[in-house]
Amino acid sequence: MYTAMSLSKRIPMLDVARFFGMFLVYYGHIIERIMYLENPVATAHYKFIYSFHMPFFFLLAGMTIDPGKLYLPARQFFKKLALSRLVPYFFFTAALAVASLVFAGHFVVVDLSTAKGYLEGAIATLTGFPVFNIPLWFMACLVSVEVIHYAVGRYLNSTLKIIVAAILFYVGGYYLTANVQFIPGPNFWIFHEAIVVYGFYLVGVLMRRESILIAAQPRWRLVVASIVCLGAVVATWDLNQGPFRLFDAVVVVLSGHGNVFLFPFTALAGSILILTLARLCGESRFLMFMGENVLILFCLNGVFYHFFNGPFAAWFVDKFPGNWMAVTGAGIAFTIVSMAACIPVILFFNRRLPILVGKRSR
Repeated sequence: MYTAMSLSKRIPMLDVARFFGMFLVYYGHIIERIMYLENPVATAHYKFIYSFHMPFFFLLAGMTIDPGKLYLPARQFFKKLALSRLVPYFFFTAALAVASLVFAGHFVVVDLSTAKGYLEGAIATLTGFPVFNIPLWFMACLVSVEVIHYAVGRYLNSTLKIIVAAILFYVGGYYLTANVQFIPGPNFWIFHEAIVVYGFYLVGVLMRRESILIAAQPRWRLVVASIVCLGAVVATWDLNQGPFRLFDAVVVVLSGHGNVFLFPFTALAGSILILTLARLCGESRFLMFMGENVLILFCLNGVFYHFFNGPFAAWFVDKFPGNWMAVTGAGIAFTIVSMAACIPVILFFNRRLPILVGKRSR
């Protein structure tokens, strides 16, 4: 029996995979706050998830890129980039900056008790580090990745060239960021890390080019691939012992990758695991809807990251035991509640203000 692919313009597997990845982002940020309260179970969950979930998003971006964008005139390319990435980046960052004037939140990068702190935060946001909406660092980095791809992607017209470029960018970026600390420090649109993750982006480009996991596959093969990839992640996530930065885990935004070989191995195994699981889910309308709107979910995650995750973590640690079952259950439950709360906002922006979330008016 073969898992059918939709004949519609969107590919169901990719939308479902987006949702799975976004679920891990929300869960990971909740677990992070529980980890801060010295819970060893949350620490293990954090390191496991972070070993692959952000590289996955860059790989997925490569799978979904329209090859025609490479050949647009520069003015048209940057206009599209501004409308689809920069408009939501600045709008949702500004919205949370305004919210911070009214509500106390978790903002550790700058001191928001002074006007100077807000000025520093505004400058950081303009240079690509959104201190008022930290989860949007991914969008800032993706902007740099897409600029790199616009510059060199048109020349990568064979499988061999893509593979060689992916290796060179990853290795070069890895050793650059290992020897120079950019965050905290000099940073411009997280370009230094974009060099590293462009390697994963090119893996996605290659997978789309070769129709890997996109062409029809027997269900048993997808099941076997999922089991193998899960085993690979479970076997290797804790083997990577660094060197890291600030956290004893892979944190892409801090260029904390750890071992040069184990980092990409676990990240690619975890990415393929998400894709195979998404393919096995078929065409779930709800999962596809959530995946199609993952950009809005990314933007809204900052609301929970800065204002709600911390109080929830403190309440949980005070009221419940810190064992594996309790931490996992609490993280999943709060993730579901958080994402469900986003649905009315998604519908509002899609219907009333699509331009603010990178979409055209209908």
